[in-house]
Amino acid sequence: MATTASTEEPTPEEFFHNAYRAFINALVILAEPPDAQCADMGDYNVAWELKDDVAAGRYLVGRGLLAAKDEEAILALANAVQAVPHSILGSASGREANLLAMRHKSWTPLREEAAGLLVLLRQFSKQNAHFLGLAGDDT
Repeated sequence: MATTASTEEPTPEEFFHNAYRAFINALVILAEPPDAQCADMGDYNVAWELKDDVAAGRYLVGRGLLAAKDEEAILALANAVQAVPHSILGSASGREANLLAMRHKSWTPLREEAAGLLVLLRQFSKQNAHFLGLAGDDT
């Protein structure tokens, strides 16, 4: 595992691996049903945060660490999440408001796509967990 001293800036590779892990964490949540999504994200701005976190996957592309097919699939989902209507992305606090947003029909195909992408990225995710020293994390 590569690490830097606390006073040093992260290397580009470290930055990538941390961003990748945040993206994977977002995919795991996106692949879940609405109740679990809301619980995992603390019932606060779930739709907005999840859309933003998944869309950030586009910044993983072109870094030379992922296979072309992985990058294409990440971009496809990052683009697809843009179809979530802005009207359901308002600031929401509490279970009911967030459940209403996450039950919107636009999320259904995205959940399925996220689950498939997790399978596609499984091998690289293992490498990522090893790089970050996340023992036993094979997400």
